[in-house]
Amino acid sequence: MSFDGVFLHKLIEELNLLKTGRVTKVLESGDTDFILTIRSNHQNYAVMISLSSDFARIHLTNKTYDSPTNPKSLTMLLRKHIEGFFIEDIYQYKNDRIVVFKLAGYNEMRDFTHKYLICEIMGRYSNLILTDENYKILEVLKHTGVTEFGRTMLPNAIYQFPGISKLNPFALSLKELEDLKIESPKEICNKLEGVSIALANYAFTKEQAISHFYDVLHQSASPSIFTTSQGKKDFYYFPLSSSDNETYPSLSKLLDDYYYQADNQSKIKLKTNDLVSFIQRQIHKNEKKIKKLTAEALEASHAEDYKIKGELLLSYPNLKAKESKVSIFNYYTNQEEVIDLDIKYDVITNSQKYYKKYQKTKTAIHYIEEQLKLAESEIEYFQILLDQLKCASINDAIEIRQELIENKYLLEVANKPKKKIKPNYITYIVDDTLIYVGKNNLQNEYLTHKLAKSTDYWFHVQNASGSHVIVCANDLTENLCRTAAMLAANYSSLNESSSIPVDYTLVRNIKKIPGKRNCFVTYTKQKTIYIDIDKKILDNLKVKK
Repeated sequence: MSFDGVFLHKLIEELNLLKTGRVTKVLESGDTDFILTIRSNHQNYAVMISLSSDFARIHLTNKTYDSPTNPKSLTMLLRKHIEGFFIEDIYQYKNDRIVVFKLAGYNEMRDFTHKYLICEIMGRYSNLILTDENYKILEVLKHTGVTEFGRTMLPNAIYQFPGISKLNPFALSLKELEDLKIESPKEICNKLEGVSIALANYAFTKEQAISHFYDVLHQSASPSIFTTSQGKKDFYYFPLSSSDNETYPSLSKLLDDYYYQADNQSKIKLKTNDLVSFIQRQIHKNEKKIKKLTAEALEASHAEDYKIKGELLLSYPNLKAKESKVSIFNYYTNQEEVIDLDIKYDVITNSQKYYKKYQKTKTAIHYIEEQLKLAESEIEYFQILLDQLKCASINDAIEIRQELIENKYLLEVANKPKKKIKPNYITYIVDDTLIYVGKNNLQNEYLTHKLAKSTDYWFHVQNASGSHVIVCANDLTENLCRTAAMLAANYSSLNESSSIPVDYTLVRNIKKIPGKRNCFVTYTKQKTIYIDIDKKILDNLKVKK
């Protein structure tokens, strides 16, 4: 991706509106992402700072990110040290991918002081460092000892900016650039700080390459997402390619849209990958169990044969010879039948053994039927969880893990506080009416059986796994009905289909199924609406915070 020093230089110009703003809140999202809420010019701005290896960036954001209920120690320390501080300055170190927030405020001793929040946006080397006014490190996201670059990233060490031997292109005039005698794209990258090979190659598409480079360096930003010659999507502060070019009003908006979906999916995958693997193993285990039980059921279906063989042997009590086989007339079929014998025993004992086998097999049939139903129920349950994980947020996934712990499938983390937290369901406001959407079993059970009133309306996709949607209204208007049905269809395993059938009825008509988990319900007096999902309508729905 083209998040180079030149791009960051343009981005800093956008972030200057945060100067004099006050840090009012510090949140985390995932293991490497932080969101600062800054109050500036009578308006709140959310600043996303991502230090992940694949999606490192900084920008203003309008998106909603999940925040854990138990933040990490660095988040708590940032809240202690910089919440309430004012942003005195925001600047880029030379033309490197380093952003420095110079913060001013009063410490716990009520002394006026400065602190620095330093964001190093360098791919897998990305880091977040908080220092005091003398650059003594108070805390750092990724602890490292003395690196190959001679820097120490540990608390109480003195922070050092990376040593830079290259020139800052923004500090050079056109003549100074031309005097460098640069003759290839690679030379631009080697001599000038923060210039990506993509920008260097673009400059050399014209004969006057250095003059062309100087012009694009100082042109106004025209944020764009485009398709490269390799067919991949990329972005820059101006279109490096005219193929499938899509422009944005700001660099922050571009980054917000470009990274949001991919970043969210990456975080969720990181948090849920072990859950998906565990659930898939459980499904596979139960499928193998069904296969084995089916084979045993087939064998058990011969129970009557064992009984008949026992009877036939009793009809020949005087058979003295101890043989491995005996041919006896079967008066049920009017044919001779060969019966296997155990030569260690006489005919009476062999008959008793067949009767015992008959009784054991007859008893096993009932057990096998129970186990088959149980295995099929397990597969159905885990398939529901698998479907829920496909559209789960981080907090949804945490609740699914908690559900597996409560059902004794997973072990609980030792010494983890058992604090009962309200499920993290979604609340929409449509026509001044609240609509609740549950995205996993814990949320569905809470909404349907605890939160909803008996006179509220309940929506669920027909004959498939999906969300319980509750409409808090006594009268169901057409708009409420279609919106709730669309939400139920969207958060279901049928969300890729068209004309999706959604059942709806009053909450009083919903009943739990005895002997089954709470995620399974039965309902009566339902009506059915067939709905197509319109993403634009869903994107414009107002979510209650």
